[in-house]
Amino acid sequence: MKHSFFYLGFYQLWYVIQVIDTGSITKAAIILNVTQSTLSKSIQNTEQTLNVKLFARENNRLVLTEAGRCLYRSWKNIIQMMEASVEEARCFTGGRLGSLRIGVLDSHKSEAYLWEYIEKFREAYPEIALEIESDGPDALHKKLLEKDLDVIFTVRYDVDMLVWKDHQVEIVKETPLTVCMRGDNPKADKEEWEVEDLQDCNLIVISSLHVPSYNSMLVELCLQHGFFPNIIYNAKSANSQIYNLAKSQDVFICDKYHIDYNSSHMIYRPLKDTLSGVAMVWKNDEKTYLQEFIDTVKSCSRND
Repeated sequence: MKHSFFYLGFYQLWYVIQVIDTGSITKAAIILNVTQSTLSKSIQNTEQTLNVKLFARENNRLVLTEAGRCLYRSWKNIIQMMEASVEEARCFTGGRLGSLRIGVLDSHKSEAYLWEYIEKFREAYPEIALEIESDGPDALHKKLLEKDLDVIFTVRYDVDMLVWKDHQVEIVKETPLTVCMRGDNPKADKEEWEVEDLQDCNLIVISSLHVPSYNSMLVELCLQHGFFPNIIYNAKSANSQIYNLAKSQDVFICDKYHIDYNSSHMIYRPLKDTLSGVAMVWKNDEKTYLQEFIDTVKSCSRND
């Protein structure tokens, strides 16, 4: 009997996992720091070695086959077990006792709050490595659910509008929602906006295909005040909203942790009687030192 699996190397497994996680050879190649050609050839070699089709192409899009989906689940577990065994082995060589994987929003100025948490934790637990990565909200959600991340920091409306089954949530920073506008907006001189002021505006939003919780939050907020928002453009991400303020009446909603907040050529006004901010989400499990990190963040938040 030919055991084709044993001809696979670690990187072949890892390459397949990254392509599946990103849904794109182009994106995976950037993350892995290899050429697209190298990555494509590796996938083809893996399929030939196993005599299994992992991907199908539909309308220039990679689609995971049922066979690929089956192997993905198993290989993810293998990778996680290997990581855990390496951490355990390091205990016998004077290395660090473990690691925590933290995810933050790529559209937030996360250093404004995360830096303090990290420094306090490192001071108390220098033996624990902290691995921090930034990504969009949908990617953070997926990685947390699949245990690729231990804890994430996301925008508050994510936890208000979504159901986080079997997860814990803590609001660590509070701030009102903020209206971002051009300097020639007719209401730019108004120091504080009310939700009703949005009736006269054109709203640039994040597409519900990418961040459904943002649209749900905004529509629900406006409906509570008796009107439906005049949405004129759906951006693919929070990072691109600011570039689509084409006219004086165009605005978008964010908060003070948004990456564009305090941009010199824009005006920002708080939205009265609204709540936003930063939420920390994690799953209660036996991950080493996760609870200690959570307690550190909560302590810092209470002292703000």
